[in-house]
Order: sequence, then C-alpha cells, then structure tokens
Amino acid sequence: MLKHKKLGSIAFVVDERLSRERAAILNRSINALRQIAHVEVIPGDIRELDLVKKLELQTYQLVVVPWYRYLQWSKVEAFYGLTRNSGPTFAGYFCEGVLPYELGEQADHFRAILLDFSELATSELTDLIACLVQDIKRSGLRPLLEPSTQIYTENWQGNAGLGAKMDSIMAIPEILNTDWTKRANAIRIALCALWSLVYDEGPGKGELLQAIAGKSPRAYFQLGVDNSFLAMRLVFSAPNWTPKDALAAFWPDSKNATAPSQLLMKYSDFLRVHTVSDTTDVEIVVGYYKSAPSVNAHQNVHTLWVEPISANLIDEIPFMQPSAQARHLKPFPELSADGIAKPSVDPTATSREYKFILEAARKIRELKKVLITKDQLLQELRSGGVGTSQPLPPPDAESLLDAFQERYCDARFQIRQFELRIVELQKKGASEAELEALRLRIAALTSREQSWIKKIASTLEAYRDAKKTSSSDG
Repeated sequence: MLKHKKLGSIAFVVDERLSRERAAILNRSINALRQIAHVEVIPGDIRELDLVKKLELQTYQLVVVPWYRYLQWSKVEAFYGLTRNSGPTFAGYFCEGVLPYELGEQADHFRAILLDFSELATSELTDLIACLVQDIKRSGLRPLLEPSTQIYTENWQGNAGLGAKMDSIMAIPEILNTDWTKRANAIRIALCALWSLVYDEGPGKGELLQAIAGKSPRAYFQLGVDNSFLAMRLVFSAPNWTPKDALAAFWPDSKNATAPSQLLMKYSDFLRVHTVSDTTDVEIVVGYYKSAPSVNAHQNVHTLWVEPISANLIDEIPFMQPSAQARHLKPFPELSADGIAKPSVDPTATSREYKFILEAARKIRELKKVLITKDQLLQELRSGGVGTSQPLPPPDAESLLDAFQERYCDARFQIRQFELRIVELQKKGASEAELEALRLRIAALTSREQSWIKKIASTLEAYRDAKKTSSSDG
C-alpha cells in the first residue's frame, strides 16, 4: 500500500442492510481508511436532510453512503454543486455484489462514483480513495501507481493499426512472464474498446481522417504497471460529449451490451471517465487490481467513477513524450520479426554510443535526400529533359478538400497544445508576458481558421445561389 499522510475528513454512512459478515468486512475497510484520513462513521438510518445539515456545520473532503442511498438522494449532490468540477464530492459504495440492473435507469446527474468495497482489497481501496479526496490526484496514472513506476506512452495517429500495438503492449517486460499475463484477454478486450471509441465513434472515425498520413494525433495512450496495479489511459477529443453524455455512455445498459463503453465496464476492475471542463477532451482510465473483481465477480458492477473535472487539475499533460523533463515516460518497445521486444534507446542518454547512433541516422537521411534528387533528375532526362516536362495538372476537388481537412485538424491540434501549455505555465507561476505570447498565437491560428471557414462558406453560398437560379430557370 502507498504511504499517505492524513488527507482531511471523510463522512462515512454505514450500510444498515449488511449481514454480520459483510459488516465486519466494511469495518475493516473503514479502519484502513483511518490511516489516511479522519473518518466519521454515521449511522445508516440518518435522513438526507439531517446529513445536509451536518455538512453545513463541518467540512468533509468526501461523503460516502450506501449505493442505494446514493442513487436516491439528490440534496447532498446539490449542496456541493451539481456542475462542480473540483472540490469535495459525494460517492456511493457497495459491500456486497450488485448486479447492473439493480442500479436502474441513469439518474439525471452529471457524475456517478460507485466504489467496490466488496471485492477490492483494503489497501487497494485506500489508495483509490486517497486519489478521490485530493483534487490534484483525480486524473492521470501516476497517483494510482508506485512513485518509481515508468509509464509507456504513444500517440495514436490516423493511419496506425491496432494489431501491432496489442502485440507491443503484451510484450513489455512488466507484463510478459508475470502474473499480469493471466489478465491478457481482459486487457486485449479493453484495448479494442478504447480503440473503437477513437476510430469507430470518435476523432479517428471515417475514411477521410484515416487516409491522412497523420500529422495530428487522434488520441494519447499510456500504460503503467507496478506490482499491484495495471492501468491504461486514453485522452481524446469528443466535441459533442457533455458530462451527461459521458455518464449515459458508461452507465450499465443491457440493451447495448457490446458497445465499447459497456465492454470497458464489464472487463475492468476500475473505470474512471473524466470530461475536462472548458475543453473537448475526455480522459478514460481502465484499471486492473491483483484482487481481480472483474474475474471473481464478473457479472457484478465494479468500481465506476464518471465526473467532469477542471482543466487546471490535469497534471499529466496529454501528448507529452519521453524527454529529460519527463523521465517517467518511455516509448513502447518495437517488436522484432519473431515478436520479441527490441531493446529501446534511452532518449535522454548522452553516451558516446547514442551520439554515434544519432549522427549515423542524420547521415542516412542526407544520403536518402541525395538519392531522391538524383532519381528525379534521371526521370526528367529520360523523359526529354527538364524543359520538355509536361506541366502538372491542377489538383482535383477531392485533393483540395483533403488538404483543407488536414490543415484544419493541424490548426485545432496546435491550438489545443497552446491551451494546455498555458494551463501548465499558470501552475508554474509563469510571467504574464509568456502567457500573452501564447494567447496571441492562439488568436492568430483562430483567425486563420475563421478565414478558411469564411471562404468555404462563400463558396457554399455561391453554390446555393446557383442552384436557386437553375431551379427557377427550369
């Protein structure tokens, strides 16, 4: 278990419906929570109005109630603010198996936090709740893993394939030849579901975007593994998703059992979904514990955590790559022809061997350019010389539209990176001049985008006028 100092106060309403055996398990979990926070145990027969009055008199970082109370009560949620994206929060728990249909239809809420006290080990629960009560630890992978854990990372481009990535993941040393291979099927299913959220339903959807060579990443993927926890993180843009949409997608729904979101719930021990306020980003974290709730209680509900979160709380910036400033990140290994991971070169290395590799790579690139130039010259000479070459035909409409789509996606990606950089600099207390420079660059890109849209709009307007004229003449 990770070491924690006291993190504040938790109000814990006991479940009066539990059997003696289950009540004893719950008491052990509560005693474990006392190692990280001040826990006030509240009788299970308390009324919601009385609990709200108690909250008005005392500050709690977290209020935890039995799952059926959590779904029934609305005043506690309203007390903390229905549209909040940080600060103290309200959660439900279950200490015995709960089937998905028992949760009923999705309530008209912006969030849902249901914690599994039935199958998770006490140390696992303690680490999870330690992240829940601290704003800055509610997102990313690092708070869920041991501090020294390195995290594999990569961008998902528009033209990337799933099969090779799945093989690469299963070949990393932290999974290969360890107990985590027993969860291989569940990990593969979750990876396929994450992939589908991007390429079947999200920003990578459609032949046009998949045909683009991929200057702008479609999503950001990470994987971290320590001795007791394995987690995958996916960040992608979902412009049409509101917090309610996210909750609707991940709420148990037997009528849509094969949807990617439903598969993630079924085949994970822990699922966390954040919509990032004031952005179009969605962060999904899929987790696996040694206690394996999704194996031992496959049909039951597992830990589900869906809520909006402030962009200021995103400490692990999306699309960050391994560097001297991010030594906890590392690339996924490349696979040899026989499926064995190749040893990777440390991107922060300064050894003579690494410098030699870089220099050799530079010379190879230069030689390739020379060969390409000579090949082009030979082609021109064979066709009668430079002066007799035929002029290139103008690009067709489809190529122009493809180019516009690519430039627009690139511009949106750059704007998003500048926005994230501003948030990062604000956290570090950067000067106003630095922030203003980034804002000006965002304004310039936005102005270019608007100019492009106006030109497209004028073309569409001319087309519509022409259609009207044609119709009236007919």
